[in-house]
Amino acid sequence: MQKNYIIGVDVSKDKLDIHCHSHYESLVVSNDEKGFQKLLKWILHEVSNELSSIGVVMEYTGIYTYRLEHFLHQAGIDYVKRPALDIKRSAGLKRGKTDKADARMISRYGWQRREELCAMKPLSNTQQNLQQLMAYRDKLVADRASYQARITEMKEQMGSQFNDCITCSTRHLIETLSDQIKIVTVSIEQVICSDKVICRNYQLLKSVTGIGFATAVHLLIVTENFNRFINARKFACYCGVAPFENSSGSSIRGKTKTSHLANKKLKSLFTMAAISAIQHEKDLKEKYHQKLQQGKAKMCALNIIRFKLIERIFAVIKRQSPYEIKLAA
Repeated sequence: MQKNYIIGVDVSKDKLDIHCHSHYESLVVSNDEKGFQKLLKWILHEVSNELSSIGVVMEYTGIYTYRLEHFLHQAGIDYVKRPALDIKRSAGLKRGKTDKADARMISRYGWQRREELCAMKPLSNTQQNLQQLMAYRDKLVADRASYQARITEMKEQMGSQFNDCITCSTRHLIETLSDQIKIVTVSIEQVICSDKVICRNYQLLKSVTGIGFATAVHLLIVTENFNRFINARKFACYCGVAPFENSSGSSIRGKTKTSHLANKKLKSLFTMAAISAIQHEKDLKEKYHQKLQQGKAKMCALNIIRFKLIERIFAVIKRQSPYEIKLAA
């Protein structure tokens, strides 16, 4: 995103703090249509009337950037979202924090990395629906697990003294949550089937041993239907599956291990997928036990299987054909 002007935007629920790196100008507007119009007017008068020469950089802040993204796209202004931790660590040592200072920091970050940043586009309606529905389903599943764990623990501790009213009420809540999970799951499948490209990739993902409904949908969401990551290695880094060396000079010789800077949800899903794959595929089971016999720790051996699954996923998406287990002749 090689632009002549980089504008940093610190997004919050009610307002936008804006700073142009090249002009050292700042602005605060409301996070709504009225504020967006004021921002556009400010850009045209104070920064540049050539909108193609402007790039906007902001942090990932969930739903708070939704309307701004669509406005910038319609106005023909390129934008990019970056992780808050990446921006923060690029700023060096800092004392204190204000929204105005954050906007300056974001604009400086964008200016320093303008040659490597790539412009983004708003998510399609299908992707947005998948995001919302899957986030809601995850919350329902978590709530159900919470009630199940609580009633199990109470029964173990209280025995026959556990109140029957609480038992009946909790069971009713669990049944209701289970019914709602099924309804939301059907809605997610309908959304997937409404888009041929997403539906095709969904079926390809499920052809890989160990990849089930939840993992496949989360992959479609996070990768933006495999348009966000260019190869398996980069995605493995994002998931916290790729191992990294830990050494310095002759004194530090740490273990090669994965980074804690990762998408913990996907890492957890791939752990479950790897366990399932080991149980259902002979080759992966043999590979897992081979690594254990070589002295690898269980999680290290399991991580090798996780990485193997990611490689298979990107392979089937690239060649657009289902995964097939090759049997010996």
